[in-house]
Amino acid sequence: MATAYRGFGYFGLFSIFGVVLFGFRHDPGAPWHNFLFGAVLYSAWAAVHLMMTSDWFKGAAYGDRAGSPIERRVYILVTVTTWLAVLWYHPRLPGLAIGVPGALRFAATVGFLMAVFTFFEGLTFHAIDALIAAPGTEMAYSHGAETKLLTEGRYAAVRHPMYQAVIQAGLCSLIIHANLAQLFWVLMIGGTFIGFIPIEEARLLAKRGDDYRAYMLQTPWRLVRRVW
Repeated sequence: MATAYRGFGYFGLFSIFGVVLFGFRHDPGAPWHNFLFGAVLYSAWAAVHLMMTSDWFKGAAYGDRAGSPIERRVYILVTVTTWLAVLWYHPRLPGLAIGVPGALRFAATVGFLMAVFTFFEGLTFHAIDALIAAPGTEMAYSHGAETKLLTEGRYAAVRHPMYQAVIQAGLCSLIIHANLAQLFWVLMIGGTFIGFIPIEEARLLAKRGDDYRAYMLQTPWRLVRRVW
């Protein structure tokens, strides 16, 4: 069971980069109302994600076990399952596609791989196990003081380097798949990450207090140095 959970968690994590590189479904002749269906489908996933990471939901569902490995595992199972449902059911989207020279697409693919490397920089398989709270490992990357606050390496440059890497990968994918469907999904996914940053930081301040305030002073940039 632990092996199956670990494999499922890994598949869900890597599928984010996998689908962005593979490309979202595009068909110039698809009906335009598919954009609405895609937006509703993705918004439903985002709402579940946002609800399950909220303190009120954790308190109501888990009580004293909020912030525990069991909570993280349930979150991973639900989030990955609903995310894979989005990938399975997302419709073909219409719109323009632009022909991009092969050399430029190759350069964008290299940039995409660099973004993946940035996302996983410093991580080992053991660290990814901790991220998904695989049985037999200590949990990491939570809002509360039950896990270590990361402030070094990439986290000394910007406070959300993983989100930065996902957005870089999305931008590179727009050159690899220069069509309106790819743009729609990159904007949806990237917008979610950017919009979630203030919410996540409010939760970190509530849980970490002065430790996170000191980190914000030490590393003032959220996503892009000297910009935001």
